[in-house]
Amino acid sequence: MILRKQWACKLGEKLFPNLNEEVQKQVLKECCEQENVYLEQQGGHLYKNVVNVIEKLSQRYKLYIVSNCQDGYIEAFYKYHGLEEYFLDYENPGRTGLSKGENIKLMIERNNLLDAIYVGDTNGDLKAARYAGIPFVYAKYGFGEVSEYDYVIEDFAELLNIF
Repeated sequence: MILRKQWACKLGEKLFPNLNEEVQKQVLKECCEQENVYLEQQGGHLYKNVVNVIEKLSQRYKLYIVSNCQDGYIEAFYKYHGLEEYFLDYENPGRTGLSKGENIKLMIERNNLLDAIYVGDTNGDLKAARYAGIPFVYAKYGFGEVSEYDYVIEDFAELLNIF
């Protein structure tokens, strides 16, 4: 499992300030592994209509996931929720060690995408989309505050009306 060094160091220092860096990394690694096991067995809370909307979108568009998660997280998510069939590819820094913007670019290149967009809910998502040179859809119902975007949705199902 690859944890981005800068992220892992900052998180380790914040959560386990009394442990040395090597022990911090090991604890974080074990936490990530346990999180993946839990997600595979218990799943996560999905927004209303997510499965239905993803199914409909996949009939008209090619869908991909780029996330900030650790290696194994997306696979666990797929397994529990049964959504793998709708997505053609995925990427995360846990596999590549790259930033979200770099992973978006990698996804675009790897899949020969000509007309991509990114849906997200944080300034980090906005910056990643801008870095990759693609439009950004702000999911306003999410966790972050974003002041700049190309499109905005108040509910996940609104993705069906944007495109």
